[in-house]
Amino acid sequence: MSAYLPEIIINAGIFSMFFALISTELMAASSLLFKYEESTKKVIPFIIPIWEITGTFFIFYAVNMESLIPSVLPFLAYAFIVYILIFLILYIGRNSAIIVAETIWKNKLISKKSLYRIYAIITYIIGAIIFVLYTALISGKGVNFNAQTFNLLKFVAYLPDDGFIIGSAILVFGLASVFYGLNVNRFLPLIVTVIGLIIAAVSFLKLNDIHNLYYLIIPVILTILAPVLYIIPSARKLISNKILFQTVIALATFFIIASLYPNMLGGTATITPLLNDSAMQIQTFYATVVGGIMLFILTYVFFKVAYFKNRSGEANLPEEVTQ
Repeated sequence: MSAYLPEIIINAGIFSMFFALISTELMAASSLLFKYEESTKKVIPFIIPIWEITGTFFIFYAVNMESLIPSVLPFLAYAFIVYILIFLILYIGRNSAIIVAETIWKNKLISKKSLYRIYAIITYIIGAIIFVLYTALISGKGVNFNAQTFNLLKFVAYLPDDGFIIGSAILVFGLASVFYGLNVNRFLPLIVTVIGLIIAAVSFLKLNDIHNLYYLIIPVILTILAPVLYIIPSARKLISNKILFQTVIALATFFIIASLYPNMLGGTATITPLLNDSAMQIQTFYATVVGGIMLFILTYVFFKVAYFKNRSGEANLPEEVTQ
């Protein structure tokens, strides 16, 4: 890792944390749609404190990107403006659904259940937009960096793009039961996760020239390890620990990013020439370190206080897991 610029490492770490958080919300969406009654005890107490943290990490990452690679955000604004606007509108809708569900009067027509299902559907769409944007930056299909345009049809026509997104969605769906400790057949998460991992991994290898192929071993091991440990009763409580699980997701994401560095757009471009001047990089580095430490401390305190208070002594895992 010594060959990597510190600014790039930190930026990748921030995105990895953001992705870990948004992944847990995608897992929550699956649970709320298919196992709502169980989710009221195991999922909603997690979502209530975490949804604000997800947004904070996203803003922190966006500001860091603007300072580190100033030429990228104008490109994203021009090429993906439609998708960014849809994302922002849906993001407001997502936040509103949670706020109304938890704090505002409801009636038979607008129930808490219906509001959380609206939140789940919106979260799915937001997740799809994020995956499309970053998959496009990895593969370069449909992207014209010089003209600052993005062609969705060309992107979708390239099957590895579709495979990576679909495989990732299946993978997240498989891990949802592990993360939230839902009552399912204990072997089901492993089967679904493996299917999603195979589809996503095969597709990912075709998206770009992998600069550090051996880095991908770590994400594969970490991803498989979670549902494997879930099968073992004595290890189930450990792997269902929320903070530990998010750390695992963040580490897996970090090494996926590291495997590509410095390539982007299907290997036709590199990120290094786009970096800001050295003086600005140094200032960005210091600001990011200080801001990052503060954000991590506040996130930990907020998560620990709000989440565990909301739990009110409830069990973290189901009393029985279907055999």
